[in-house]
Amino acid sequence: MDNHYTQFSGNNPFGSQAKMCFHSDRLFDYLNKGDCKPVFAEVNLSSVCNLKCKWCISSNFTQKDVLNKRVFVGFVKGFTDMGGKAITFSGGGEPTLHLDFDSFVVITRNYGIELGLMTNGVFADKTDVIGRNCKWVRFSLDTLDKMKYKKNKGIDAVDIVCNNIRELQPFPIKRGINVNIGEDYTIQEAKDIISFASEYAEYIQFRPILPRYFTNEKVLLNKGVWDFLLSLDSSSINLSNDKLSDIQGGGCLFPYRSCEGHFFSFVLNSNGDILPCMYHPNDDRFVFGNLNNASFEEIWKSKQRKSVIDFLRFEIDMEKECQMCCKNHELNKFIQFFKYPTEGLDINFL
Repeated sequence: MDNHYTQFSGNNPFGSQAKMCFHSDRLFDYLNKGDCKPVFAEVNLSSVCNLKCKWCISSNFTQKDVLNKRVFVGFVKGFTDMGGKAITFSGGGEPTLHLDFDSFVVITRNYGIELGLMTNGVFADKTDVIGRNCKWVRFSLDTLDKMKYKKNKGIDAVDIVCNNIRELQPFPIKRGINVNIGEDYTIQEAKDIISFASEYAEYIQFRPILPRYFTNEKVLLNKGVWDFLLSLDSSSINLSNDKLSDIQGGGCLFPYRSCEGHFFSFVLNSNGDILPCMYHPNDDRFVFGNLNNASFEEIWKSKQRKSVIDFLRFEIDMEKECQMCCKNHELNKFIQFFKYPTEGLDINFL
């Protein structure tokens, strides 16, 4: 089983640290010049969603926005001009709900940018544009139990999601399924969804439900199910053991001096804000700039962005204000390793 997210393996879709080896030019600029051009952008097309997941990481979004098409076109051009390589549509809402979703997909590909999609899978008439243009798509499908799905997400949509996954099978696109394991998750649910994924997806990811930083939650996980999954032997099953280990290890939840991953991987929010991450919507302390007021290149080189970088380095208390095991968590650990390699490591003894 592919449990080690940092291992150098082609069948691990989540190995951010290993992937950074293919962007040594950006890493060199960051380490030697103090800044670099970004590699990846996570784009929130919409903060509107058609589900109401109990553990939604974006439930602190207070405004309902959709990304302006003119703003998006200008962003993709600027991102491409600065050497950007890939975009994932995801975010505070369901990206396929955007009325211009099909157009945004085609625009992105026309600029030569690789495209990924994270979706709840509750959409209609999108499989063709997704299948022909996206490099990968990851569906959130925790269970095939219709009653439990409705209880956790607000509607009965298992058949819709499963059908959309099946319809993508003829296309040259990598299909993944993401599964959140809560306290009431059962081994039978895991067996059922693994059986489905073995026929219609390239991989399946199981992960604990993470406590949200803006709530008072604890880790939600059925350990019996997790132990069962650990006993399986399949390279297509990914367990977020890195997250579970970091949360339950008893050590520091943020084992790095500061947040630095945003130099390589940042967020475009649905209101036009360029941000280091998606976890602090409508908080000006985290806003590099807004595309309604400036171009992407202007924002990337702005004093405001430098001010936010300083805030993230010297002022924020990550333990109180940041999401544990966030999108850039592994990148932050990787950068910490490169910036301070002599701390407890004999780097020259290969």
